[in-house]
Amino acid sequence: MRLVEQAREAARSLAELLQRGRHVPDLEHPEMREVFVGRYRLIYQVENERVTVHGVIHGARDLAALWEGKDR
Repeated sequence: MRLVEQAREAARSLAELLQRGRHVPDLEHPEMREVFVGRYRLIYQVENERVTVHGVIHGARDLAALWEGKDR
């Protein structure tokens, strides 16, 4: 349950610090950013001051393959 609380806190912090995370190096989408929550990556996108969280992915997963639908 602690992980869920940490992920929610990280997501809420984006309301104040939109550009807080780094660009996701595995993806060819410069608008995608990430912040780390323990061993997980909170993947999000900022558009016109709006933050959309796309997922919380374990750091060991192949994010590029998952993003393209190849990792099922």
